[in-house]
Amino acid sequence: MLIVFDVDGTLVGGEFYDWSCFDQAIETVLGFEPTKEFFRSIPEITAQSIAVAAIGAANCRPGTGLEEKIRDEYLRRLRLVHNNDPHAFPARKGITALLSHLSSLPDVGVAIATGDWFSTSTFKLGAAGIDFSRYAMATSSDVARRSEIIKLAALRAGRPISDVVYIGDGVWDIKACRELRVPFIGTGTRLDVLREAGAEHLMEVLEHVALLDKLQIVFKRAVQLSAAQD
Repeated sequence: MLIVFDVDGTLVGGEFYDWSCFDQAIETVLGFEPTKEFFRSIPEITAQSIAVAAIGAANCRPGTGLEEKIRDEYLRRLRLVHNNDPHAFPARKGITALLSHLSSLPDVGVAIATGDWFSTSTFKLGAAGIDFSRYAMATSSDVARRSEIIKLAALRAGRPISDVVYIGDGVWDIKACRELRVPFIGTGTRLDVLREAGAEHLMEVLEHVALLDKLQIVFKRAVQLSAAQD
C-alpha cells in the first residue's frame, strides 16, 4: 500500500494564511483580484492552473514569466507570515507521530502529492517541522493537473497507482481520486463539505491506529470493487 498525502489542510495547517498569501500574490503581480466566482470557474484547482487562469482573466499572456512572479511573490508573503508568527503553518494534530509510525512499517509506503508549487509547499512543510525529503513527492511545479500529480508521486515512489490510497481535504482531491479510481480518505476542517461531495471515509484527526484500521477497510473495498468492475 502507498499512502499519498496532500499538504495544505492535511499535513499542514494555516490554510487561512496560505490562501490569503496566494490571493495577494495574484493581485500584486496582475492587479487582478481573484473572487469566489473566479475560483468557481476554474476546472482545475492547483497553484499552476489557478495562476494561468488568473493571467488570462487579467488579459495577460501565459508563459511570459508571470506564473513564476506569482509563485515568488506568494513565497515571499508566506515567509513574512512565518517570520511574524513561527506557528502560522503547524503540523496538523498527530501528523508527526503518524508519519514516524508509517515509516516504520515494512509494507507501507508514503508519498506526497500537492497542488501547490514545490518551493511554496516545501517551505510550509519545513515550517511545520516535517522532513519531506524522506518521501517521494510531486507538485504542480511538475504537472498542472492534480490527477497527474498523484500519478507522478506514485511513479516516483516506485509503486503502481493501484497501490495508492490518497488522503486529502479538498473536493478537488475527491475529483482527482475518482478520475484515477483511487480510494480517498478525507480529513481537515471541512468534513461536512467533503461528505456533501460524496466522500465516504472521513477522519478529522489522522491518529495512526485508527487510520491503519481505516486504510485496511478502504483498500480491501477498493480491491473488491476493482475486481468486480474488471
